[in-house]
Amino acid sequence: MEQYSVTGMSCAACQARVEKAVSAVPGVERCAVSLLTNSMGVEGTASADDIIKAVEKAGYGACVKNEDLRSAEEALKDTETPKLKRRLITSIGFLLLLMYCSMGHTMFGLPLPTLFDENFTATGLVQMVLALIVMFINRQFFISGFRSLMSGAPNMDTLVAMGSGVAFAWSAVVLAKGNGDFYFEAAAMIVTLITIGKMLEAMSKGKTTDALRSLMELAPQTVTVVADGEGKTVSIEEVNVGDVFIVKPGENIPVDGVVIEGNSAVNESALTGESVPVDKKEGDTISAATLNQSGYLTAKATRIGEDTTLSQIIKMVSDAAATKAPIARIADKVSGIFVPAVLIIALIVIIIWLICGVEMGYALARGISVLVISCPCALGLATPVAIMVAGGVGARNGILFKTAQSQEEAGRVNIVVLDKTGTITEGQPQLREYVPEADKIRPDSPEAVRQLRNMGIRVVMLTGDNERIARDIGAQAGIDEIIAGVLPGGKEREVRKLMKQGKVAMVGDGINDAPALTRADVGIAIGAGTDVAIDAADVVLMNSSLLDVPAAIRLSRATLRNIHENLFWAFIYNIVLIPVAAGAFVHLMGWTMNPMLGAAAMSVSSFCVCMNALRLNLFDVHSTRRDKKIKQKPTTETEEQEMEKTMNIEGMMCMHCEAAVKKALEAIDGVEAADVSHEQNRAIVTLSADVADEVLKEAVEAKDYSVIAIE
Repeated sequence: MEQYSVTGMSCAACQARVEKAVSAVPGVERCAVSLLTNSMGVEGTASADDIIKAVEKAGYGACVKNEDLRSAEEALKDTETPKLKRRLITSIGFLLLLMYCSMGHTMFGLPLPTLFDENFTATGLVQMVLALIVMFINRQFFISGFRSLMSGAPNMDTLVAMGSGVAFAWSAVVLAKGNGDFYFEAAAMIVTLITIGKMLEAMSKGKTTDALRSLMELAPQTVTVVADGEGKTVSIEEVNVGDVFIVKPGENIPVDGVVIEGNSAVNESALTGESVPVDKKEGDTISAATLNQSGYLTAKATRIGEDTTLSQIIKMVSDAAATKAPIARIADKVSGIFVPAVLIIALIVIIIWLICGVEMGYALARGISVLVISCPCALGLATPVAIMVAGGVGARNGILFKTAQSQEEAGRVNIVVLDKTGTITEGQPQLREYVPEADKIRPDSPEAVRQLRNMGIRVVMLTGDNERIARDIGAQAGIDEIIAGVLPGGKEREVRKLMKQGKVAMVGDGINDAPALTRADVGIAIGAGTDVAIDAADVVLMNSSLLDVPAAIRLSRATLRNIHENLFWAFIYNIVLIPVAAGAFVHLMGWTMNPMLGAAAMSVSSFCVCMNALRLNLFDVHSTRRDKKIKQKPTTETEEQEMEKTMNIEGMMCMHCEAAVKKALEAIDGVEAADVSHEQNRAIVTLSADVADEVLKEAVEAKDYSVIAIE
């Protein structure tokens, strides 16, 4: 997925506009835009130039994101909050002067210069000038808002600019007429209050990337390289693969490497979440950003720059933030039509009140209130802020979600399939008196299985071992549902069968697990596993602990709850307060809303969504206190047997024979898949419809092989 930085977006409507524009570019297969990080992920064959042109045509800016670690760290720095803070302080200063002139004398009896005594024009002109100054300070709302309106894609800034602009324009008309009530203070107050909201939003958004920034800051900027027998301090960018470097006690390890001399205890908690230091000796691998606690290490660099474990973790978390969770689609659809709908509603509200015979000022106040209270930002931020915070929490605990979709899907899993070797067990068969024995079970496996079952999750062990060994390991781990004797290519088929019964997570570590990891709703790879398994998985457990499987599901469930809360707030806020702002309850309940109060409410809305998401930082992924059982779909043994038949076949001698039988069987209507083994003289046939035994037999015997039995 190619990453881009996008500039100029201010709300969910902007996000939807950019996404729509880029998705229309020929060659773009998928596009996900993040309002939170102002980034965009694009998949497909379209060129970067075409994608950037599409974004610019939509009224925004874009550039290819620099993948360099330092550049990425700079990109995550909160540069918006200081700018907004300066803007806000200046705005408040002039706004207080305006409020003093407009309300100080009438409401609080404060003294005013004699120039203003009974002088309607002088009072109005001073208020107009002060309002203009405040509006100029916050001119970005008007530039962005009206530019978006002219391009046919109005956004949140359009609502703010129109609300403030209409209040100012009507006040100017009143001043020209020589009588009436001014709304200059409302025009200035609206943009100031929205700026407060923008600043609070920027502050809380900045905190969502704290976990990612803290990871980046762990990487040292310099490294001591050994050259000609002497240590030389160089920039981290100057290190090459194969260079020998030293790490003193108390220093962070600069790049990935292998120890060639020395012993030490290394704290890897930054990458794995495991607080207990790991002993390192000659031949052991070490990772960038981990802390050398005690000994003096000499190591050889094996991976540098973007290839280090740290960089890969940061890339995974960043990529997940740039993708889109399925649950966000609802908000996206609403956001796409939200602002135009609000503009139409505001116009209708003004017309209805005028028809009812009220003064123009009152009708405009109702319309302006509708404009400034509506908040599409809360809708756009509801999902990505929760995903970003949860991704950071996961990274701190050694749980890496590759996509936003995997973060959502993991919380809906109700079946977990565990590979045996290297997942439930250590993956290293023991020897006693030169006789190989069963693989040793991992110490944390029984507790992990118990936690999964307490969460209402069905646990299945999938292995190629024989039934006796599988049952023995299953009994030790607390698993009573075993699928044993599975052929190397059969794991994917078994996962496919289980997916018909619920949401399946496959947990594995080997090359033969890759097809099943890819097929499952959520593929979870043990971090110590093969690169193939890690590449195929959706979630990577850096700590290689099976206890992190329930932890990942627990975190995903908490994230889903948080997203639902955010979406509920965003929808309810707009559904309830827009009618209040329109004056729908004036005669019934006596409720009305000042435009300034509407602007304050809009500011608070996005801030509340962000703050709610930040609560996830306090979530303990290993705590079982809030675990709840989910309902399982009932299944029967007979139903499973009806979908599978085992054929005993004689005459197969090699891989070519297997291929011939497989092709013949899969050509039959109703046969979904056939796993064939010439070594075991059998074929396991998965059926999507009822197929007679005779039909299967004829197909195989037509290839000159003998079918002995079909079970």
